[in-house]
Amino acid sequence: MQQAKQRRWAVVAVAAALLVAAPLLVDAVRPPTQSLDPGRLRELVLRSVTAPYQGHAQSTGSLGLPELPNLADVSALFSGTTSMRAWYAGPDRYRVAVLTTAGEHDIYRLPEGEYTWDYSANALVELRGPPTVRLPRASDLLPPELARWLLQSAPAQAVTTLPPRRVAGITASGLRVDPDDPDTTIGQVDVWADPVTGLPVRVEVTARGQHAPGLVTEFDEVDQTAPLVTAPQPAPGTGYSVTDAPDIASALGTLGRARLPATLDGRVMRAANVAGVQGAALYGAGLTTFAVAAVRADIARSAADSAAKAGGATVKLAGGTGVFLSIAPLSLAIVQPYGARRGYLLAGLVTPPVLQAAGDELSRPGRSSR
Repeated sequence: MQQAKQRRWAVVAVAAALLVAAPLLVDAVRPPTQSLDPGRLRELVLRSVTAPYQGHAQSTGSLGLPELPNLADVSALFSGTTSMRAWYAGPDRYRVAVLTTAGEHDIYRLPEGEYTWDYSANALVELRGPPTVRLPRASDLLPPELARWLLQSAPAQAVTTLPPRRVAGITASGLRVDPDDPDTTIGQVDVWADPVTGLPVRVEVTARGQHAPGLVTEFDEVDQTAPLVTAPQPAPGTGYSVTDAPDIASALGTLGRARLPATLDGRVMRAANVAGVQGAALYGAGLTTFAVAAVRADIARSAADSAAKAGGATVKLAGGTGVFLSIAPLSLAIVQPYGARRGYLLAGLVTPPVLQAAGDELSRPGRSSR
């Protein structure tokens, strides 16, 4: 009888404790009324490159990019949903698995090199030497990678506070970047990050003049502990190859002897023959940077056809034609000088007039090697 009484009183005591603690528990899970100071949060995000994590993220893009020649995989990244699982121990040691209905495609980055493993094709590729110029890939859309790139691209832009948001179990502080450069197509960038570690957990990119973001990426689960990332161990029978070629050179069919001008539309070339790939360069700065790649004439023709079918406008230039396509916030241009053996692909988060002025210069007689 005494034991039964003690049990009853124990139940009452526990219930009372829960009733007393309930307000405290609610306060613990309720997001705070204010985020961390946005300037401080930006600093934490930029320093989070060494912060380890492992988790699952999804990126959803609604840009509707056309399938340009040899670039269908890149277009898909910004025109649909990409599911990724990441194991990040540091900037030189991570693994990202892109999950699809057909299987899994993994990217391994290790101090000794880089690997890609296509499970559906049972093919392992080793990239020897440091990664040079490459095309965008799924790992670039992980919240930490995208957030850091965007904030690094707009270092002088003011940031404001966003209300905190609960993401993947983290009460994340938020900041917004409102670019004031009239030549960029980015209307705003919203970032939410762990206020302690600075790890970004959600990013939204909205084009100027749009009300909804065109690109959203966020974790639905994340654990901020260091994972073990080692080189892939292929099973017997797995196809294996080694390459040293930068992705962009083979995909775009760049012409090694191409020489691009020192300035375009008054914007200085920021990087020439990037990482040894001739015929590819970056112009401008920050969010108004745009890329130019010299390509074979057949690649330019095919790209122009794809862009025109996607709604691109054909414009007569000083020495040729150009097809210009805007899919907010991205602007694309394919320039075809008359009689030249090469054309040019231009792309950037800039307004169409910027690319048109640059394309006009590239098409002028004497600019393109015949």
